[in-house]
Amino acid sequence: MDSSEINYIIFGASGDLAKRYLLPALKNMNFRGKIILVSRKDYPNLKNLIPGDGEKIFHLAIPPEGVKDAVEIISKNFDKDNIKIMLEKPFGKDLTSAQDLVAHVKKYFNEKQIYRVDHYLAKNSVQEIVKKDWDKNNVSKIEIIATEKIDIEGRVNFYEQTGALQDFVQSHLLELTAITLMKHGAQDARHSRYEALKELQIVCDITKHECVKRGQYEGYRQEVKNPQSMTETFVSMNIVSNDRLWKGVPIILTTGKALNEKLTQVKIHYKDGNNLIFNINQEPDAYDRVILAAVAGNDNIFISSEEVLESWRILDDVQQTWKNSKDDLIFYKKGAEANSI
Repeated sequence: MDSSEINYIIFGASGDLAKRYLLPALKNMNFRGKIILVSRKDYPNLKNLIPGDGEKIFHLAIPPEGVKDAVEIISKNFDKDNIKIMLEKPFGKDLTSAQDLVAHVKKYFNEKQIYRVDHYLAKNSVQEIVKKDWDKNNVSKIEIIATEKIDIEGRVNFYEQTGALQDFVQSHLLELTAITLMKHGAQDARHSRYEALKELQIVCDITKHECVKRGQYEGYRQEVKNPQSMTETFVSMNIVSNDRLWKGVPIILTTGKALNEKLTQVKIHYKDGNNLIFNINQEPDAYDRVILAAVAGNDNIFISSEEVLESWRILDDVQQTWKNSKDDLIFYKKGAEANSI
């Protein structure tokens, strides 16, 4: 569809996501439709702010706790035809809340109208994993890594409520895992990723910390002014797939802040000692591709409700165990190597 026929409505227009990514992307791609910026104070006057004609894309760049109200308000004010809703992660904070959010949204809009954004899926370097027909028959191990040199950079409230498991593992790392394991050349990428996620599980005894580690960099508790904080800034976990092709292949997911290097990588280890490495790049224009895909109605780079629920299902036992555990947090120095924690 020609973007000139579209009303692109950003909820949370004064927020960090809109300022740093959405508005620059719209400018960069020379978006020709009408861009409408909405804050919470505009909710009572929403119908008068937005023209009745043309397709409407609502990009909800708002905290997750505001999504339910926003979806309901949009439904009450506008005819449901010609509407797309773009949702940003996190999609819930655990399996129960994700199930609740999915059910709530489906009361007002059908699944084809919902575009759940993980901008990693729009990266060309991520799509290379899908396009490249690499040997999947002789793999001994898969490592998926996303480490950063920066710390939480003052985002105290966000990080204390979220942590590395929710912020990176549930979305980016598990989606990268699904992309790595999915069948090559699949036409329906969303379904193929879901099929891959469905086979994943953690099989060790989490209470004994055998294959799931959480860490926190030294100084974090002082930074967030919470001397008892158990929020993790580092996670490493081993998972396995029940898919016949991947039986017996360890899959190691690692993410962390304040480490020695910035690196996002999928590393395939082969039985003959060779490696295949996919480096995932920054790609500032990833949000351009997110918006273009939403305009075109291409949902392959967006996450389905099934994928969301499966990713939370995989992590459910970890979250339940961590709620009741106070002695498993590993403290590490800033600048540490991930494999030393």
